[in-house]
Amino acid sequence: MTLTLDQFRETHGDPATWCAADIDSYTVIGEIAPPAPPLHSHAEMQAIADDHLRSAVQQKQVASRLAADGHDTAAGIWGRGAQESRQLSVAARLGYPNYEAVLNGW
Repeated sequence: MTLTLDQFRETHGDPATWCAADIDSYTVIGEIAPPAPPLHSHAEMQAIADDHLRSAVQQKQVASRLAADGHDTAAGIWGRGAQESRQLSVAARLGYPNYEAVLNGW
């Protein structure tokens, strides 16, 4: 079984507490078994971010129309959806690891 960078961090804890030998070991493991590349490239993540932002705008428009018609509960639901889409857009702009963390945090 190959030791991965994630397994090393789980075993050794916070990198701020590592000694020089731990840091050297981590560096060597990274050279021998580098982490897998993210599932989406930077350009793909930017496109995903744009899609989420467009979705947020559309959801906000629906929320505004519903609120104007007196449907406050439905407007609130659509408003929360717009807020979540904006959060996903920001996370996607920062790259796949951040996007994945936001998705897994929900």
